Amino acid sequence: MVQTRKNIPKADSLMGSMRSIGYTFESAIADIIDNSISAHAKNIQLSFPTEASNCFVSIMDDGVGLTEDELFNAMRYGSTACEETRSDDDLGRFGLGLKAASLSQCRILSVVSKKDGRTTAFQWNYNHILMSGEWDLIILPEKEQRSLPNYDVFNNQANGTLVVWQDFDVIDKATNGQIFTTLCAYKETVSDYVSLIFHRFLNNHSLSIKLNQLNIEGQDPFLDTKKEKVTRQKVINLAIKDSNGIERIVKVQPVILPFYKDLTKKDIKLLGGDENLRTKQGYYIYRNDRLIIWGTWFGLQRGELTKNARIRVDFPNSLDDIWKIDIKKQNASIPLQIRNSLKRAVTEAMNLSVKQQTHRGRKANVDEKIDYIWSRIQCRDNQYAYEINRDSQFLNLIKQKLSDDDMDYLEMFIEEVERNLPVQQIYIDRANNEYTENEVDDRDSDLKQKAIIMIQTALKYGSKPLNEIIKAIMSSEPFCYSKNLETELKKHFKHENK
Repeated sequence: MVQTRKNIPKADSLMGSMRSIGYTFESAIADIIDNSISAHAKNIQLSFPTEASNCFVSIMDDGVGLTEDELFNAMRYGSTACEETRSDDDLGRFGLGLKAASLSQCRILSVVSKKDGRTTAFQWNYNHILMSGEWDLIILPEKEQRSLPNYDVFNNQANGTLVVWQDFDVIDKATNGQIFTTLCAYKETVSDYVSLIFHRFLNNHSLSIKLNQLNIEGQDPFLDTKKEKVTRQKVINLAIKDSNGIERIVKVQPVILPFYKDLTKKDIKLLGGDENLRTKQGYYIYRNDRLIIWGTWFGLQRGELTKNARIRVDFPNSLDDIWKIDIKKQNASIPLQIRNSLKRAVTEAMNLSVKQQTHRGRKANVDEKIDYIWSRIQCRDNQYAYEINRDSQFLNLIKQKLSDDDMDYLEMFIEEVERNLPVQQIYIDRANNEYTENEVDDRDSDLKQKAIIMIQTALKYGSKPLNEIIKAIMSSEPFCYSKNLETELKKHFKHENK
């Protein structure tokens, strides 16, 4: 017989640790909305303070509500195991969202729920937990319930749940006491976030979300309302087995958005604004119609021709562990089972994007064997333009060190470098013999140092042998112009590997 001994976690330590799990204010709000959707709510009211003397945030829904026992269980940390089978439309996973999300932003979480005409209320108060050191869930009497913001409105509903946040110590410390001002600023960011995350629910009119009585309109990252403007590929159904060996379907659809010049102001607004239009291309991962991750390529290679491509991916909650969804539902990773299939989908999307941009012309470099920093592009009417080679090994080194967001901003800078190349002034300076290349006293040493960094990175992230990497480097600008560099690199790494 196995001998056991109870080892209950300390309430103040565990609750305190869970408060630092990494929720943003916006993602914490979204986690509460997930619960409302799972409770079949049709209307959700977000309320922010209108005066500095009463700082709170409340989320109220008209879902099925909870009985006393159900609410008590919902307030328990780890109320459901992540391995438990959930209904197909359940947006939860770990049984932690309500508590962890709320208390990551405030010290006092009050929840009132009504079901079958009976109202129940409980409260987690971190201040009380710190004093008692126990898992003391406070039972809120009717008098204290009535003092909660928006209780009167809630009480007129037949069923539903009211979540109230109070005592914003995190904001207090971060802003030197500017709680009211900060919460007012959060209204806009929360509205934008909710508009994107839940856009499918909002746009199919299965859900209404209001913030301080104003409707939140859903974004439309794939311009589904303007289908005639968008190039869509056929939906790809990918079979993947869950942890129980049951086959599930992941749906993938590459989409190419129109050129910026072909979009109206309304289109741009639906897509989330100018910045999102440019920087949020890539995968859009949906779990039960709820957007989990967006605007990333998961480290997969892409170039400037993919800037209009978005890949829509839908998977059921039964694949949560395969996709490695975290507690905050903010991170996931591509399952190995479908990684190659998704890469093919990306390639197809890229090809579509390339076809859209035929006006870009074709490369006309002098020697195809050299990996140039700059590409000479032959355009219409035998005209030429110059662009930085997005496939250059030098640039690929930088890409490996940057996030997807960083790469998008780098791409914008590169485009402006290309468009603002001072061709006319260079021509004038050369004609007047006033142009000279930047002089570096020790150019060979400088190139050697850069080449070593590139080789070390390639060895770390790639699978090619050292000699192949050195050969590739030596076929690239500017390294190909250094006569003794290849010998020096081989000597360096031979010595280093001893």
